[in-house]
Amino acid sequence: DLEMNQPSRKIIQIGAVCFQPDNGKVVETFNKYIDPKEVITDEIVQLTGITNEQVSGGIDIKAAAMDFTAWKWQLQANPIGIVWGAGESNDVRKIYEESGTESPFNVRIIDVKATFQMLANASNAEMRQKCGLARCCNDILKIGWDNKYGNQHDALADAWNTMRVYMFLSKCLKGGFDIKMG
Repeated sequence: DLEMNQPSRKIIQIGAVCFQPDNGKVVETFNKYIDPKEVITDEIVQLTGITNEQVSGGIDIKAAAMDFTAWKWQLQANPIGIVWGAGESNDVRKIYEESGTESPFNVRIIDVKATFQMLANASNAEMRQKCGLARCCNDILKIGWDNKYGNQHDALADAWNTMRVYMFLSKCLKGGFDIKMG
């Protein structure tokens, strides 16, 4: 997951969770703050809690991308990224585009949000509305937001909770039952 400054959309944090897809056991986490070489807007400080002091003088996006690649190779992680929302700002792609380095990930990305929305649309008319990650966890799937790695809009916490939704949906699909509210 990424957190970005606005309006430039420069990456200020990369968070990732490497996990075993059969049981959800966390192998290792990745969390880096990136100096965007610009002032983080008040809106983003308020939303993410990431301050100028946290990123100022830190690593640049190219170093962060290289660290992320090394982390992925060290863990021999699956080359398919799992993200919450894979629109035009696909997180994995954006890291490597912004850094100008080559991505070790396949072009294929699993978009957990799209999978959730597809199943929700087929299951319940009440769930056919736009839904963010926290609302999905708290109000719809009722698995709650897990603060193990922080609050929402922290890249590592968002990655962790995306993994939790992925595991929930995987169990639903394996079991062949509908997602029910509550």
